[in-house]
Amino acid sequence: MKVNFTNGKLVVRFTLNFILHQILLFLAVSLPAVFYIAVLKQPDQLYVVNLTTGMIIAVYFLYCLFYGYYVARPMADILVQIRKLSSGEYLAPVRKKPSFSSRLYREVYANLDALSSVLRENERRRQKFEQERQDWAAGVAHDLKTPLSYISGYADMLLSEEHVWSAEERKEFLQLIREKSAHMEELIHDLGIAFRMDQPMGPKLALRRIELTELIRRTVAGIVNLPLDGTAHFEIQGGETPLYVMGDAGLLHRAFSNLLVNAVFHNPPGTAITVHIRRSSMAEVQITDNGSGMEEEQVNHLFDRYYRGTSTDAPTGGTGLGMAIVKQIIAAHQGTVAAASRIGHGTTVTVCIPFDREPDI
Repeated sequence: MKVNFTNGKLVVRFTLNFILHQILLFLAVSLPAVFYIAVLKQPDQLYVVNLTTGMIIAVYFLYCLFYGYYVARPMADILVQIRKLSSGEYLAPVRKKPSFSSRLYREVYANLDALSSVLRENERRRQKFEQERQDWAAGVAHDLKTPLSYISGYADMLLSEEHVWSAEERKEFLQLIREKSAHMEELIHDLGIAFRMDQPMGPKLALRRIELTELIRRTVAGIVNLPLDGTAHFEIQGGETPLYVMGDAGLLHRAFSNLLVNAVFHNPPGTAITVHIRRSSMAEVQITDNGSGMEEEQVNHLFDRYYRGTSTDAPTGGTGLGMAIVKQIIAAHQGTVAAASRIGHGTTVTVCIPFDREPDI
């Protein structure tokens, strides 16, 4: 074991304590004989010699008991704490004022307390993760069950012989079935991306040199042409000069598409959405809207897996995975994503990605 400053202090303290107790032991054993020889001055009386010898043996035995207690008693407390930690009891120990002997092991107690705190925090995180996992599973089940109930219900209506549906009604039913099927397909696709991002060795990206401004323009154009429930006004600023990054075009398109769709879905009709592209230390894309804004708690959890600011019953068509996928995709490209928002003052999401420094050919 490598000896550091703390371990060195413990070794020195044990050594000094051992020397001190050996001196005390020597004095305890010697004092009766010194008293007999120096004070009584009667070394020839046998009974006095025997009495002195008995006293020496008794004192030596008592001192051994004391020293054993002094060294071993704190170890019993340490073993109890270790046993509690091994059984999953990570509660902070309620210890009274340290005893005389326990001070000898104060570094050991300090390290046990630190270990207990770490294990307690890990247990809290594990329980939180387990709760999030259960919420995740419940949310995904809800997202699958809701459109599936629509599909099943309208399919039963179409197959029912008790009613005769007009061609227009049948077309409307089939359109709803198609929309709900597309929603389920989107959820499954999102799950696929999320699991792909979670691979232990990291996701496999189809990296190539991408002109970021053109990617953003095509993504915005695709969002504008989508039949979304809400309407918004888009504007692109900056990006007059080409800005290249190395990345997976499909995943980056999905990330920016999720951000833009989220800005449309969660804001009132007519919201102005500005996409500002600029070059700094990294390629920076800032998506700003003048919509409803979010509370601080929503902002703090915006990119958490399966967190959504609205109820799962809200008719947004979202999967609850979109923003978490954005964070995973940008992180896989060695970038960052952050959000800032205030109620009534809109939201700003800033994405930074390292740009490609290779010169154009």
